[in-house]
Amino acid sequence: MGKKKLRIGIFGLGTVGSGVVELLKRKEGKLGSASFSLEKVVVKNLTKKRDINLSPEILSINPEDILCNLSIDTVIEVIGGIYPARAFVLQALEKGKNVITANKALLATSGSEIFKKAAEKNCYLGVRASNIAAYRLIESLTNSPSRIEKLVGIFNGTCNYILTEMEKTGKPLPDLLKEAQSMGYAEADPADDINGKDTAHKLVVLLGLTLGCFFPLKSIHVEGIANVSSEDIVFAHELGYKIKLLAIARRKEDILEARVHPALVPQDRWLARLAGVENGLEIRDEIGLEIGMQAPGAGKYPTATAIIEDLICIAQGRKLFLSERIPSFNLKPMSEIETKYYLKVYAVDKAGVLAKIANVFGDHDISIESVIQKKIESKKDNLVPVIMLTHRSREDNIQKALRKIKDLPVIKKNPFLIRVEEGIF
Repeated sequence: MGKKKLRIGIFGLGTVGSGVVELLKRKEGKLGSASFSLEKVVVKNLTKKRDINLSPEILSINPEDILCNLSIDTVIEVIGGIYPARAFVLQALEKGKNVITANKALLATSGSEIFKKAAEKNCYLGVRASNIAAYRLIESLTNSPSRIEKLVGIFNGTCNYILTEMEKTGKPLPDLLKEAQSMGYAEADPADDINGKDTAHKLVVLLGLTLGCFFPLKSIHVEGIANVSSEDIVFAHELGYKIKLLAIARRKEDILEARVHPALVPQDRWLARLAGVENGLEIRDEIGLEIGMQAPGAGKYPTATAIIEDLICIAQGRKLFLSERIPSFNLKPMSEIETKYYLKVYAVDKAGVLAKIANVFGDHDISIESVIQKKIESKKDNLVPVIMLTHRSREDNIQKALRKIKDLPVIKKNPFLIRVEEGIF
């Protein structure tokens, strides 16, 4: 029996696509015991200047040159977005081609349909590159006989880089975002990174892989880091925490909790120590087994490497399917979440302010664990920041209390809240 040979077509030659082509060139036509050939790369613009050189006959602007090419058995989709990527992926699977995609937005919105088509056509569907914080764990997660009990992760390298640099330098977020873009850590349009949507996409995909169903993005609470300031980083540090953008999921019987937001993480925890563009994932399953992974969360080579690993799986004849369990989960409303909270308010510098806030908290069954009251007067409005860390409280109660606090005459700016997450390790 001859050695397997993969004939590859790629949609997209941007940052990730060029990284994939570069790594394939380094492989010199070999993937372990298998061989491969790059048959066609479809791009939008043939005349665009690119850092990587490909022979003219490989480049095309016609998707049919991949989709209708009977010799191409493996398709890599790295164009991003949902349209036309969804059509390309489904058409490739319908024609019996293996598919590898880095497209977390596509999987988050159409994952069930795409996995069903892959299973129906007995094709390999590679999704490691959709979440490089977990790409080496994805196969074991989907094949595990025990279900996930808790999952906590840092899934966005752009945000982790910005939060790390805010801590180191004290620079504001807009300045650090520009630095991240200049270093290739952030897209030209970084909105999905900063507003938490990219992290939420990855959480939806991981939940889909581990639970067998893809929840609608709108059903998950999502907040980004746009309102986190260097001042918050300093105050969190004084309380013994670091601020990270986290994806969090917990399962208790048939109730699933899923959310994305900035969180205070104790400084001695593993997730708190992840710096720069590093991503990380912590998982505990229902029998108590704990596992984690750390990986770079930005840049073309980490994503391209995950794609190459999926190519190797195809060469080895391994497939990835959704769990066969019938999912029966109800998403827990955000209002019922219970955690500790960091609260920052700007108050008039006068006696009795803290007592007024404490009275509101008491009326809503919230107790205060610690307080930082800074004597830093604003030259303009004579306001001082008051920072409080609460004991474990219910989200609904804290939100009601914040609305009352906002209306106090001594409070002059909207209160700012960050939740606390202990993590697993």
